Amino acid sequence: MALTRAKLTLAEALDFVPALASIVLAGFYALLTGLWRTERQAKTLFLHFGYAIFRQATARLSPRQLQFILPPTNKIYERYARKSGQVAETVELEHGGLGHWVGDRNATNVIVWYHGGGFNLPANEGHFKFFAQIIRDLERVGKSVAIFSLTYTLAPTAIYPAQLRQAVSALRHVIVEQKRDPANVFLAGESAGGNLACGVLSHIAHPHPEIEPLTLSSKLAGAILIAPWTLLDTEFPDQEIYHGGDLITQAVAVPWASSYLGDAKRDYYTDLSNAPTEWFKSLPVHHILITAGGNEILLPLILDFAEKLKTGFPNVELFVGKRECHVAPVYNLELGDNTETEQGKKVKSWLSELA
Repeated sequence: MALTRAKLTLAEALDFVPALASIVLAGFYALLTGLWRTERQAKTLFLHFGYAIFRQATARLSPRQLQFILPPTNKIYERYARKSGQVAETVELEHGGLGHWVGDRNATNVIVWYHGGGFNLPANEGHFKFFAQIIRDLERVGKSVAIFSLTYTLAPTAIYPAQLRQAVSALRHVIVEQKRDPANVFLAGESAGGNLACGVLSHIAHPHPEIEPLTLSSKLAGAILIAPWTLLDTEFPDQEIYHGGDLITQAVAVPWASSYLGDAKRDYYTDLSNAPTEWFKSLPVHHILITAGGNEILLPLILDFAEKLKTGFPNVELFVGKRECHVAPVYNLELGDNTETEQGKKVKSWLSELA
């Protein structure tokens, strides 16, 4: 099920022509106006152009169209492994998911990672490049870390709670099949992947009625939430922070959230921002790091979530990368900018203290 790619109608296929034209125009306009950028926009003209292209593509194309042109996560992983000279190690998980090892699977610490993309887009090579950077830089300070990344079934091929069930199965594999001590296991995710990480923590503490419970012998070491999408509202707060400085727009909220939820009702597993203080007190993790970009449209939501989480879970650290976009550590690499982001540095320094 995780390998399924979208099939398009004739109308959807023909729509690529005007869609491509709009994307080209958006890029051309960004180049013309990008020489006079403000603090609310990308640091470089290259990123300004790349964000504009990504913004227009995700706003103009439907989830089905995007899935048609983008390879699934497992294929991206295999391509990355070939390019980097690594051996691809993929595990078939319960409920149709696939787990991919990056680094030495016998490392002392394991990070179970859930990629973002609004539940509708696959991971990209930027994810695996960032994983490799984390492993390399932690090795330099004497820390042994591997990453276990999940390919889950994209919406709307499957809808909630299918992706959460697959996310739980990835952690279950590491804890039960790999016999890992939870004290050496981290959860991580960005955007919709951050939503899944929150959902997994919530499920362990408060078992979801449609998902098999997972019991841990101790708390997990930590959780990394990069720009977590923890409130599936279809309108973002009207803030002055956004003026072409992010790579997503409000236009993606309705199709992506609707595609993921289907007919399901939102709950505390999909919208942790709505959970009461008591819900947070039993989250089975020692520390939580939340990062965000200073120029992203989700920033108000993320700040509100961090403050609310602190009311029931004290070990929360919030970090905001100045002039950075949504999930900049991953998407900047995907666009071809290898300059280390502030958020990326923070994730590594935080892990180096806890791993």
